[in-house]
Amino acid sequence: MSDAATDRSRTLAEGVSRRALVGAGVFGFGFSGLIDVLLIHHILQWHHLLSGIYPMNTLVGLRTNIFADGWFSVGMVVIAGIGAGVVWRAERRTHEPLAFRPIAGSAVMGLGIFDLYDAIVDHALLGLHQPLSMGGQYNPHWAVVSLLIIGVGAYIYRTATGTDESA
Repeated sequence: MSDAATDRSRTLAEGVSRRALVGAGVFGFGFSGLIDVLLIHHILQWHHLLSGIYPMNTLVGLRTNIFADGWFSVGMVVIAGIGAGVVWRAERRTHEPLAFRPIAGSAVMGLGIFDLYDAIVDHALLGLHQPLSMGGQYNPHWAVVSLLIIGVGAYIYRTATGTDESA
């Protein structure tokens, strides 16, 4: 296969490479984690990363939770940075700017994927923490909201690339 054919197979509709779309999704995943930890853990203080294991009503428990939140924040910055770097490199490799809507759709899907992961894995399976201390009653609702966010991202992507069957 020639180099041109390989390049075409790695490029999706609108001239956006698969690498750029994955990078945008990874960025969205990390960005959603940052929103979660900054807003819900630190500002609203509804729960912390390990509040299902270490109680927040003791000094040792609170310090442990805040320490874990800090490392989680660092991890999400790294993940978002990797995603942004992949998109930036993809942008540098093209002759024209990347199309915004497919990238935005992929990033929104990444946001929803983090939220779905958090509801299913962190809350339900591992029991690391429960939002609003509701004992998991919030999880099914947030999983549905997360799926809706993923759907919105898919809609943005599909309508940008012209692959929507209804269009």
